[in-house]
Amino acid sequence: MRGIFMFFFAAALLPGISQDQLKLLQDPGGWEYITVTDPDSGIQTTHTCFDGRPHPEECSGTLTFRPDGTFTKDIYIHHQRVQRHGNYELNGDQVAFYDELGTRDGPYTVAIDSAKSRMTLDMPQIHIALELKSAYRKAMRKAKSAEDEL
Repeated sequence: MRGIFMFFFAAALLPGISQDQLKLLQDPGGWEYITVTDPDSGIQTTHTCFDGRPHPEECSGTLTFRPDGTFTKDIYIHHQRVQRHGNYELNGDQVAFYDELGTRDGPYTVAIDSAKSRMTLDMPQIHIALELKSAYRKAMRKAKSAEDEL
């Protein structure tokens, strides 16, 4: 276990992800999926649920990175909850996921905008935009309040 911790600590020191960004990446509240697009399919497609606008009754999803190198994806789509979990490897600005079955997903290039509480995960065939869950929920409450005032 200590070796795993040291690996993740050492990987975090590689160019690409600062210590502050790593702390944000591993926020205990996790990240809310905002958009999922397929930019390299020849035709730009955007997932109908994760299109940049919230659809909480139809779909939602969170991704949580823990400091011990584990992750949880919790997706609600098509009236079903799908949960995945496993380990992730962070190597500079690259992250790869290994789910509970050992299936590898990635590596993705990670870009974190701390000021906007946003993160993107990119591979040539997929682009995922996420927002820190606490910031996302705050924006949703603010939008709901503005709507209620009308």
